[in-house]
Amino acid sequence: MSETIPSPTDIGALANRINLHTRDAHNKIDKAMSLNIAFALRHRFIYEDIIKTYYIVFSAIENKIDEIINMAPTSQTATILKSFYVEDFRRKPQLLKDLNILRIDPNYVNNEWLKTRPELNNFVDFINKSTTENPITILAYCHVLYLALFAGGRIIRSSLYKNLGFLPNFDHLTKQEMIEEGTNFFRFAPTTDAENKLRWTYKKNYELNTRQQLTESQKLDIINTASQIFDRNTAALFEIKDVNKDELMHKFSFKLITFLIEEWKFNDTVISQKTKKNILFSIAFIQALLAYFIIKRLVVNYLL
Repeated sequence: MSETIPSPTDIGALANRINLHTRDAHNKIDKAMSLNIAFALRHRFIYEDIIKTYYIVFSAIENKIDEIINMAPTSQTATILKSFYVEDFRRKPQLLKDLNILRIDPNYVNNEWLKTRPELNNFVDFINKSTTENPITILAYCHVLYLALFAGGRIIRSSLYKNLGFLPNFDHLTKQEMIEEGTNFFRFAPTTDAENKLRWTYKKNYELNTRQQLTESQKLDIINTASQIFDRNTAALFEIKDVNKDELMHKFSFKLITFLIEEWKFNDTVISQKTKKNILFSIAFIQALLAYFIIKRLVVNYLL
């Protein structure tokens, strides 16, 4: 199983052609994802935005996959999908588990929260429009987003294992259990060997069922869609950064204070650890005091 199908040098394989035509976009989104994940590991509200974003994206994709298979089960696209797409690939159920551990209501994400994300809405509209007008383009999403998650998921998961401080504490869960419960999005199988087998089978069946069954015109449509997926995915990621930056910079809030503290904690400084702890304690005390006076004023105003 050391050799995968297609091989990296197989220039006739659709997957390799997609990779070749999206190489620059791939490098760009790698940087965007790395930047967002680096911040997310220190700031829970950014991590939550990433989980909410991909819950919306993969829900849209998997709804279209189900629609294609159920509405036209004998169609060319449905036949190809059924040849390689299995339940273990589905990300929506895994993302729902992560939303649950983060105590986020999916109904809120689907409604109020989504209204604040125009780039993400554009991405979802594009998913629905492209796959409705040309169902075969769903194969672009199956390659670009799922295999990207396969490739990067382990690296991200490894980093998350070391930085679970932003997740809520549950007395009945051990650290290992918390790791298992809180990183479902990035896991495709219980073990590394099982993930390797799943990935190999996915790539093999994707290649075997797209090489001869698709026309050149269909392949070009898939490649073109793949390029647009990268662009829209990148825009959605930068939107996470921009929205949170605006929220932090436009008003002096507890979120801003927390952000600055966390950034300071994770960056080197000449200040000793003991001094840091004393300063952090003082800031925490001031935050608590401010909260007390704000709540007190609200209560007084309400009673009046």
